[in-house]
Amino acid sequence: MGELKSSYELAMEKLRARGGEDDVAKLNDEQKTEIAELRSQYRAKLAEKELATQDALRKLSLSDPAEYLAQRERLEQELLEQRQRLEAELERKLEAVRNRSASEM
Repeated sequence: MGELKSSYELAMEKLRARGGEDDVAKLNDEQKTEIAELRSQYRAKLAEKELATQDALRKLSLSDPAEYLAQRERLEQELLEQRQRLEAELERKLEAVRNRSASEM
């Protein structure tokens, strides 16, 4: 069985696959700060969505078991879709920051 990889290792593999490992070194401090802020904002947005889903599931757990199961699937699917939307949105914004030249900043 394969060895589990850290998020950092997976991100670096993805970066290498895109041929962009050297691009990280080319970012200026302002770009690096903006990227860190964007990632932080999107982690917070996702955490908020996850907490709201958990809260809704807790409330549903007090209801009819059949209703709980149906609603649970719906809520989990919505969370998955929101996660994918947020990740895609974040990636677009990160790419825009990476592609900005130092003279534009």
